[in-house]
Amino acid sequence: MEVNPPGVKPVLTLGEVWRGLEIKAEDPVAFVPGMESCKIVNRTNDGFVREVVVRGRTFQEALTFTPPVQIRYKRLKSEDSGWIMNTLSEGPTGFLLTYTIALSFTGVWPGTEEEKKKGEEVLFNYANALRQTIELLRARVAEGTL
Repeated sequence: MEVNPPGVKPVLTLGEVWRGLEIKAEDPVAFVPGMESCKIVNRTNDGFVREVVVRGRTFQEALTFTPPVQIRYKRLKSEDSGWIMNTLSEGPTGFLLTYTIALSFTGVWPGTEEEKKKGEEVLFNYANALRQTIELLRARVAEGTL
């Protein structure tokens, strides 16, 4: 996803987006549709473990930070297993926020229509969450609160 498409104001810097991703990781409720709560349960040298409630489902994730490039979210105590990564990189027209999703759905056979449907739903929800994140960060920068 292009962070600063033509015509957007204010243009976000890499530092502003990275800081925003850190804020979103610690307190995602305002950034992620359907996120009901988040509690940090353990801190590590390069991240933390958090417990979240999303649309009534509770699970834990281990977050690992590689500043200012990447945050990896690994599912721990969850019905689904796998990981999600948010990566900042340079593209031909500016910098990009790329999300990579590798999840397996418990009780769903690989290659089935059910897996495809669940995968499309996850992809849609994460794409919306990242768009909303960039919009919120842009608003906070414009207000001077980030």
